[in-house]
Amino acid sequence: MRNRYPYLLLASLFFSSLRAFSQTDAQPLFTFGVMTDVQYCDCDNAGTRHYRSSLRKLDEAVQLFNQKKVAFVTHLGDFIDHDFRSFDTLNTIIKPLKSPIRHVLGNHDFSVRREEIARVPATLKLKGRYYSFAKRNWRFIVLDGNDLSVYGNVTTSKNHEQATRTLETLKGQKAPNAQTWNGGIGEQQFKWLKDELRSAAKKSEKVVILCHFPLVPANDPHNLWNHQEVKALLESYPNVRAYFNGHAHQSSYHTEKGIHYITFRGMVEQEETGFAVVEVYNDHLKIDGFAAEPDRILK
Repeated sequence: MRNRYPYLLLASLFFSSLRAFSQTDAQPLFTFGVMTDVQYCDCDNAGTRHYRSSLRKLDEAVQLFNQKKVAFVTHLGDFIDHDFRSFDTLNTIIKPLKSPIRHVLGNHDFSVRREEIARVPATLKLKGRYYSFAKRNWRFIVLDGNDLSVYGNVTTSKNHEQATRTLETLKGQKAPNAQTWNGGIGEQQFKWLKDELRSAAKKSEKVVILCHFPLVPANDPHNLWNHQEVKALLESYPNVRAYFNGHAHQSSYHTEKGIHYITFRGMVEQEETGFAVVEVYNDHLKIDGFAAEPDRILK
């Protein structure tokens, strides 16, 4: 009889660990939806961009996000193509969404009349152009890559003046990202980002950065103007796990110094849609891609 106790003890430990696994690693802490570059306008197709089809695709994404009961949805920029009235059309489609939507500002979101620029964030129900929020020990930092840009600020602002100088400098250096449709992070936002990263590190929070513009690879013409400085800052914090962006319209993946860089496919591309549901675990992220967006596991 005495010989049975070690086996009973081992069996008890095994089933206890199995239950613990099923309650933690087997189920995600939470899930969230990702889409980008809906870029709708009431326009005919132009090359690979099927503008009117974005309405159907967005509606399909909303239905699936509701079905999956995601904690929130992020759109990584370029909700519209150029007409301010398009915001109303899209906001009507996402109204049935049962979870909050966290918008990231893209360059096309500011392709409106000069007097409408200041109204863009409020139209997307944003209190600020960059912000952060936390969920289950994960902090999501939303950057405004249009902070320094020749289109995202009124022409009389200091940021517009600095953006003009920055663009001219990049052109002089023959930088691939010296494009009028790119932008950068201003000094004030850069300082805010440092504070956010420092705060997240003190709280032992894992960090995901959300921005419209990519940081990698180094020679990508879609990159944030000051991608090198932002990338170096992120790499100095080991709790930064991933960087999600849109803008380039084609899915891609890079990893450097422990950070996963994901460019998500633009929804406006072709007739086939593309979006994702991300499952968040303690030690990894699982991207469940739909249609043209691929699956990925980020360890």
